Amino acid sequence: MNTRAKFLSAFLIGAAILAISARPQFNPAPYYAPEKSITVQGINTVYLDSGSGQALLLIHGFSGNAYNWIEVFGPLAKDFRVIVVDLPGYGKSGCPAKNQKATMIWYADFLAEFMDKIGAPQAVVVGNSMGGSIAAFLAVRHPEKVTKLVLEDAAGLKGGKLELLKNLGTITAPAALIPVLHVVFPVTEESQAKAPPSERKRVELAELRYASDLRLCSSIAMRQSAISLGTDYTEPVLNQIKAPTLIIWGSNDDLLPVATAEQFHQKIPGSQVQIIEGGVHTPMQWKPEDFVKVLKDFAANNPK
Repeated sequence: MNTRAKFLSAFLIGAAILAISARPQFNPAPYYAPEKSITVQGINTVYLDSGSGQALLLIHGFSGNAYNWIEVFGPLAKDFRVIVVDLPGYGKSGCPAKNQKATMIWYADFLAEFMDKIGAPQAVVVGNSMGGSIAAFLAVRHPEKVTKLVLEDAAGLKGGKLELLKNLGTITAPAALIPVLHVVFPVTEESQAKAPPSERKRVELAELRYASDLRLCSSIAMRQSAISLGTDYTEPVLNQIKAPTLIIWGSNDDLLPVATAEQFHQKIPGSQVQIIEGGVHTPMQWKPEDFVKVLKDFAANNPK
């Protein structure tokens, strides 16, 4: 390599480092409820915790955060202790350690430890999308933690558009993942105009994180999550779930078709299915009143 080429290479590397280091510090606005944080496995974990009585642990999906649950948090907190956690690598929580892969199984074990640390040894565990996969693994690996299980438009079975995430994660370098996701799953003014306020707030926080000094570590966690979603299927272990289980599905889910609910039902002994008419992939955002009613009825009237 000649002197000019070496200089150009060094300049480009330096410019890339400068661009990364120049990203602003992540400094989001406060959530809709008082925030708490606790260190779990060395990770600053942000969560919301309100109400009293039986605990509900709400787990968001891929690229999600606490705003996914803003519409249902208050109504549920009238009757339960409601815990909403930002998973490591998402929302306002820190990132996993560099030597830790953010897999579905790791997240499940992480949440078991998180529950102990916040004084919630047991809970009705509710997981949406990727959070559903994590919740199912939590119920299998730590059955003493899960009094009841709610899988809402859950990932974990083969097939569906979420398979695309595994493919993208496999072929895409972490630094390029977020731009690629923006192309494959575009966020447009038109789509945001039609979305509920909770979804607009979720996207706003996610984009703020992606534009901050947490971009790279978030991309790494998201890439690992995406690959695990399409590799670590819950399907082989669903028959080991002992907790009473409710499967909630939006009738208009465009990522995981409503027929998937029946597949989960066939694989989880004694499970129930509730279809929310007009709901999409996140019924708690698009049909919050229906979601709250269904969840409250199940949590209150189906004791373990």
